[in-house]
Amino acid sequence: MKYKIEILNYYAQKPGVLISLVVTLFSTIFFISSLVSSEFHFHNSESIAIPSLIFEFVYGTVLSFLILRDKETYIHLTSFLILNWFIGCFSLNTLIPIFEDLPIWVYIATFTFCISNFFIYRNSDESANTPYYFFFNGLSFTIILYFALYLIPVMPYSFIGIIALGLGFYGLVPALVIIIHTLTVLRYLARNRIYFISFSAGFSIVVISLLVFTIGLSLESNRIAKTAMVKSFNNNDDLPNYIAVSQNLKPNFFNEILLKKDIVYTGPDDFFSFDNFNSFSNQQFNERKTHNPFISIAYLFCKDPGLSNDDKINILKSNFDKRLETEEQLWSGENLFTKSIKEDIKIYSDSRLAYTEITMNIAAAENSWQNQEAIYSFQLPEGSVATSLSLWVNGIERKGILTTKEKAKKAYTKIVGVEYRDPSLMQWKEGNKVVVRVFPINNKTPRTFKCGFTTPLKVQDHQMNYQSLSIKGPNISNSETISRIQVVGNTKIETSKDFELKNGFFINQSKGLDDWQATLPLNKINHNSFAWKNNIYEVKDIQKTVIPFTPSEIILDLNTNWTIKQIESIVNLDKKNMYVFINGQKTAINKENFKAILLDFEDFHYSLLPLYKLAENSLIVTKSGTFSANFEDLENSNYLKKIKTETKERNIKVINISADINPFWQTVKEQKYADYFQTSLKNSLKMIEQHQFILFKSAKNTVNIEPAQISIQENIKDSISKSNGTNHIYRMYAFGKVLEEHVEIQGDTLANNQYVEIAKDANIVTPISSLIVLETDDDYKKNGIEKNVNTLGNASINNDGSVPEPHEWLLIIIGTITLYFYYRKNKKQTI
Repeated sequence: MKYKIEILNYYAQKPGVLISLVVTLFSTIFFISSLVSSEFHFHNSESIAIPSLIFEFVYGTVLSFLILRDKETYIHLTSFLILNWFIGCFSLNTLIPIFEDLPIWVYIATFTFCISNFFIYRNSDESANTPYYFFFNGLSFTIILYFALYLIPVMPYSFIGIIALGLGFYGLVPALVIIIHTLTVLRYLARNRIYFISFSAGFSIVVISLLVFTIGLSLESNRIAKTAMVKSFNNNDDLPNYIAVSQNLKPNFFNEILLKKDIVYTGPDDFFSFDNFNSFSNQQFNERKTHNPFISIAYLFCKDPGLSNDDKINILKSNFDKRLETEEQLWSGENLFTKSIKEDIKIYSDSRLAYTEITMNIAAAENSWQNQEAIYSFQLPEGSVATSLSLWVNGIERKGILTTKEKAKKAYTKIVGVEYRDPSLMQWKEGNKVVVRVFPINNKTPRTFKCGFTTPLKVQDHQMNYQSLSIKGPNISNSETISRIQVVGNTKIETSKDFELKNGFFINQSKGLDDWQATLPLNKINHNSFAWKNNIYEVKDIQKTVIPFTPSEIILDLNTNWTIKQIESIVNLDKKNMYVFINGQKTAINKENFKAILLDFEDFHYSLLPLYKLAENSLIVTKSGTFSANFEDLENSNYLKKIKTETKERNIKVINISADINPFWQTVKEQKYADYFQTSLKNSLKMIEQHQFILFKSAKNTVNIEPAQISIQENIKDSISKSNGTNHIYRMYAFGKVLEEHVEIQGDTLANNQYVEIAKDANIVTPISSLIVLETDDDYKKNGIEKNVNTLGNASINNDGSVPEPHEWLLIIIGTITLYFYYRKNKKQTI
C-alpha cells in the first residue's frame, strides 16, 4: 500500500498532472450535470454542457500542442487528453444528439477504457495486476471502435466544423484515439505475450457476444420476413396485412427488439438523420428512444420484414401487451415513480363479489421540475367493473363524477393541454382493462389518487377465488405496498402470500405489487339482495339449461395451444362436417389428414375466424391462449364491419376447452356475437356426441355473472323485500346491462343516453361512460359536466350497504328533529 502511495505521489508531481486533474474534475461535473438535467428535462439543460466544452477545447488544444512540442516531458498526460476528449464528445452529444440517448453501459465502457489507459500508458515497472488492465482495456476498446466506424460518414463535415470553435474536432476523436491507442498498445503487446492474451481475451468476449446476439436476431428476422412474404399471397382483404405476422409470432426477446426498430432503437437507416423516430408512425409509443450499439450493429445483418411502424406497434400491442405504451400521452411521464400503494380488499362471500380499492402516491424525481402526466393500466379479472375514482387536490379528496366518455376525454384534454391544471380521468378499455390518468406531477407536487373496482369471485373446483389486479404504471416495482383483506361474514380464507391478522384485518407489507390469489370455500346463495329506488336486485345461482343442438358444421379453431391427443380425440368422433380454416379457406379435417393439417398451425398462436362466413348453427371448438388482436385494433377493417353486421343472426356456438380467454374471444362473448361456453375437453366431446349445448338462462331483467356462477335479477320492490346485501350487486347488474346493449345502441342517441343514465346511476365506467375529477366545481360547469344527483356515487370500502329510500330519508329527518326538540325541552327543564 505504501508503495502504491509513493507511486501516486511521484505521478502527481509530474508536469501538468494537477492542472489536468482539476480540469477533468470540473469538466466531469458539468457533463454529469448536463446529463442529469437532460434526463429530468430541466429548462435549457443542454446549456450546462457549454462550460465543459469550453474547458475541454482550451485544455485539449494547449495539451496537444505541448505533447507535440515536448513529447518526453508531457507524454504521461496522454491518458488525461483521451479522457477529456471523450468528456467533450459526450458533452457535445447533449447539445447535438448524434447518438440519441445512450444506455448507461456505454458511458461505463468508455470510462473503463479511459481509466485502464492510465495504468497501461505509465512508464513504470510491471505489476501483477497489469494483465487485468489489458483485459478490461480490450473489453472496452470495442466501444471506441464502434464510435469511430459510426462517425466515418461525418468526418468530412468534422474537418469543416473545426473552424466553428473546434466543435467539429469531436467527430474525429474516436478515430484519433484508435490511432494513438493502437500505436501505444502494440509496443506492449509485442513484448509480453500475457498482455496480448489478456487484451485479445477482452476484445474477443465482446466480439463473440455480439456475433451470437447478431446471429440470433438475424435468424428471427429471417423467420419474420419469410412469414410476411409467404402470408402476402393470402387473398384476405378483410384483415390488415400485419395480422398474419402477428398470428405467427411467438413473443420473445429477439422479435421484440426487431419490432422496436426505428420506434425505440436507432436503426442503421436512421444514422445521422437528426430527426429519428419523428415522422414514421401515426401512433405514439411512450418508451425512451435509445441508441444501443449492440442492437444497431445487429440490425445491419437483419432482413427488413416489410412492416410499417404502425404495423409493428400494433403487433407490440397484441403480442407483447404494450397497450399502455401506446396510450395518447399529452405530457411526458418518464421521471415519475410510484412511491406507495395501498391495496384494500373487501370480500362479500355471500354475494360472491369483492371490492378492491387502490390508493397510489405518485412522485417525480427530485431534480425534475417539469409537469408530467402519469398513466396507469389496470388489468381486471373477467367481469370486473371500475366503480370509483378520487384525486387529492390541495390536500382535499375530490371524488370523480361520471359522464359520457366523449365529454370526459374532451374536458381532460382541454385542461391538461391548454390550462395545465388538476384533472384525473378513468376510461374503460377493451379486454377487461381500465386506464387512469393523473396530471400534473412534479418534484414539488406529488399526487395521490384512489380508484375502486368491483370484482366477481371466480368459482372453480367448489371454491371461490379472488385474483389481485395486474397494474402497470410509473416504476411500481420499488413502491412501498401495504395490502389489507377483510371478509364480510365468518368465512375461512387462504392466500398465496403471507398475511398477518392485526386488529381483525389481514395485513401484508411488501415491495412492489405482487400477483397473488385468495381462496374461500364456496358459499350457497341465500337471498342476498340490494334495494335501489323502486327495485330489488337479488343474487341467485346461475341457471344452466341443456338445449338440443346439432351443428351444421364443426369448426376446430386450431393453434399452438392444442396438443395432438386433444385434436385426435375430436377427429375420432368421425364427424363428416368437421373443418378448419387454413389461410382463410375452409378445409375438411378427419382422422386421415389431421397430422398433415397440423403442420400449418405449428407457429399459429391465435386466429381471427371469419364468423360471418360460417353456416348457420355452426359450432366452434377453440383452445384459447392469452393474447390476440382485439376489436379496437381492427376498428377500420372490413373484417370487423362484417363481424358486427353479419354474425349475430347465424346462431354460432363456441366451446372453449381452455381456462384462458384471449381479447378477441372475450369481446365476442361479451357482445353476444356467439353463445360461449367454457368447459373441459371431456365434456365438450360428450356435448358433441349427444347433440347438446349448454346455455346460461337469460331474461330481460337478469344479468349473468359467469365467473362467479351467479345471476342478478331485477324485480319491483314490494313490502317484504329485504335489502341485506352490498350496493356492488346493483353496480354489477348495471354493468352487465350496458355491456349487453352498448353495441346495438351505438347509432341510437336516445337509447345511448338511456344507458349512460344507468351507468351514472350505478357510477360505473363502461364503453360509453368515464369518471373524471376536475379541480373546481366551476371546471365541471365550463365543460358541461353535471354533478350526479340521487345516484349510488363512488364506491367505498367503508360504505357498501343500502342507501335509504326517499321515504326512509324523510323518517330519518323527522326522527332527528324530534330528538333535537326533545333534548332542548329537557335541557330547559333541568335549568
